[in-house]
Amino acid sequence: MNDFESQWESISAKGNVAGRLRVYPDHLLDFFISFSLSGHREMAIEAKGVSNDFGVLPTFENLDVILKETASGLSIGLVLTDHELVKSFSVMCYDIAERSKRGETVEAAAVIAFACLRDWADLLKRQGQHGLNRNEAIGLWGELNTLDSLLESTTGLELQIVQGWRGPDGDQRDIGFNKTRIEVKTQLSTKSIGLKISSLDQLDDRGDQLNVVLNRISPSEAGISVAGLIEKIRGYMTSARIALSEFERKVMLAEFDPDNEYCIENFGLDERVVYDITYNFPRLIPSNVPIGIKSAEYEIAGTSIAGFQISWNHLLEKISE
Repeated sequence: MNDFESQWESISAKGNVAGRLRVYPDHLLDFFISFSLSGHREMAIEAKGVSNDFGVLPTFENLDVILKETASGLSIGLVLTDHELVKSFSVMCYDIAERSKRGETVEAAAVIAFACLRDWADLLKRQGQHGLNRNEAIGLWGELNTLDSLLESTTGLELQIVQGWRGPDGDQRDIGFNKTRIEVKTQLSTKSIGLKISSLDQLDDRGDQLNVVLNRISPSEAGISVAGLIEKIRGYMTSARIALSEFERKVMLAEFDPDNEYCIENFGLDERVVYDITYNFPRLIPSNVPIGIKSAEYEIAGTSIAGFQISWNHLLEKISE
């Protein structure tokens, strides 16, 4: 449970009679949770000294959003109208609170909170329309499988590893911590080895230690699915509450849907190839393309990079240095 979910649970027996309970007391914004007269979960975000200039409110199918000016500033009220979405609502509230921590002023934090609310409206709309396709689910499988292997090989680094999973937050890096970046690629074993690179920034180390982990997989009844990997990773964090809350947030941002047919398809890991991205690795990055080239997508042949392979254990040793 994150702070929001646990606090709602603590006052659920009293319902509306419990009044408002403040969550995240050290935050620049004031977060309050409560129950409505009809028993719906509510959250209010209050920003002292901030005026209403945030534009059009995002719309949700199962969530009412109320924006109003108060004597002290601005208030954003969220009321969940579908009880089956209580977990998703708690994760969304947690995400808004965590991301808006980055604001250095009350106004900056409010801007981030409002942008986050829009992001969630877009995310839930996308999930309702189509969800992950098979290629996207395979990509998510690869990231989760890599996280699983990192958690299995280390002790006490649950929060650091989960925070380092950057993909769901839209970061160019898939996984990054301890000055190490890991780009995760996943492909079916029926294809020849190769790396599809989507941008000039993807293999730009920017001063970090950079590695690519290529997972080659096949459909297998004896394998594991995206849903199975998520359950397995949750098991590493039974006593790491903050890490688990952060993981649940990112799972939702990754558009995981337990009812999606591709999220319950089992795959087996046939081969894991790890590449060390050194200065002479064949790649296109901003510093080595002609002036005027702003973007590029390309593929690196596996035969050309065989000499850059290192073992998974070697990567773990580098991360631990």
